[in-house]
Amino acid sequence: MISERTQPSETTGESEDVSDWYALEAPGIVAGLEASQSIGPVTAATAWRLIAAGQPVKAVELVLTEVDESWRR
Repeated sequence: MISERTQPSETTGESEDVSDWYALEAPGIVAGLEASQSIGPVTAATAWRLIAAGQPVKAVELVLTEVDESWRR
């Protein structure tokens, strides 16, 4: 569950709020999916590199794409 302190602000319309949310939440999302083996090791490693490079949105998109594809099989 997303805590209220880290929910993206929909009222301000500022993209910085969303970017901050991704920066805070992406590591937990990737860690959780990796721990549950919902994503493979290559995807996890790539996501961690994206997070380290300051691209948490791309990291979340990557892992969610893999999760979505796994449900379609």
